Amino acid sequence: MQKTPKDELSKRVRTLQARMEPEQIDGALIVHNVNLFYFGGTVQQAYLFIPVSGEPIFFVRKNPERVKRESTLDNIVPVRGPRDLPGLLADYGYPQLNRLGMELDVLPVNQYFRYLKALKPKEIVDIWPAIQAVRTIKSEYEIGLMREAASLADFMVETARNTLREGITEVELAAAVEAAARAKGHQGLIRMRTFNQENYWGHLVSGPEACEPAFINSLTGGWGLSTALPSGAGRRSISRHEPVIFDLCACLNGYIIDRTRTLCLGSLPDKLKKAYEVTMEIEQALEKMVRPGVTAGELYLEAERIAESYGLGEYFMGRGDQHVGFCGHGVGLEVDEPPVITKRSETALAPGMVIAIEPKFGFPDAGIVGVEDTFVVTETGSEKLTFAGYDVEIDQE
Repeated sequence: MQKTPKDELSKRVRTLQARMEPEQIDGALIVHNVNLFYFGGTVQQAYLFIPVSGEPIFFVRKNPERVKRESTLDNIVPVRGPRDLPGLLADYGYPQLNRLGMELDVLPVNQYFRYLKALKPKEIVDIWPAIQAVRTIKSEYEIGLMREAASLADFMVETARNTLREGITEVELAAAVEAAARAKGHQGLIRMRTFNQENYWGHLVSGPEACEPAFINSLTGGWGLSTALPSGAGRRSISRHEPVIFDLCACLNGYIIDRTRTLCLGSLPDKLKKAYEVTMEIEQALEKMVRPGVTAGELYLEAERIAESYGLGEYFMGRGDQHVGFCGHGVGLEVDEPPVITKRSETALAPGMVIAIEPKFGFPDAGIVGVEDTFVVTETGSEKLTFAGYDVEIDQE
């Protein structure tokens, strides 16, 4: 089992503390699973208190002995619930908190009032912007884990190539890939942070129905298997000479890699073939641009310029109501991390950011074509993590 090294957790805590101090935040109480893992090294029912200075305290409501085996933090303390926290915090030298940071972007209102009543800070402020800034810059340790996940992502593409055949349904193809990926350690859950954005591995969709609008903020839609989750792979049979969009994420040890390939049994229609070639040109152009200081908005505008130069602007990232305003995004522990590559984004790229670049074209009468790869921003440019082949046509009969 992969354990986050002690020095890695310490660096993350110190970086967050450096952001808390100028905001005069006395401490942060972390309760969201993803951030518990990031700062504490494991996901359990717990409350992680990070003071503005000093060592964090992992208050564990369930399975404290397991947490001691999985986390490399020193202070792991059993607790029954929030009402016990004031006394325990006082024992550690924190009798009164003036400004307490909590993850207000995801904390339910009833929980907010519960913590307010139990801890009685003078003020609860949103710690999420500070956490987000810390998490956006990946360490060498994290990038190493993402390289491993990228290898799994490439394996998933090759599995799809070897499994795709005429008449197979989208969900049958997805299931074959998922089974192979799980056997290699894929964690199964693809986490998203944005409220009410849910994502089961990603999208494997085909033909015109790939353009079917879905609730998720994505160009690809699909029917899914029911109205309870109306997006992604469905029971549609895949035919020859139509695009299959393979956009299933890989995830190992918590870290997500996003990558898309376009597949087709036989040859694509000419207009789709041309559009696919343009997506490749866009990705290659943006890859050359990626370096510290370039803004996410500059990347989007260049992608849009290339699409328009080929007369494909109206189909870039979807047409009409199906248009989405981004052609890439950050990835890490969640699939919707910053920076988002949008037209108006002024976020400058920085070393350690990991971004997925995903130019796509959507044709409601024919389907979607596109490509996506994940890159690390380096001191001088970028490092590509995903290398699955780009050949579209599969000759299986």
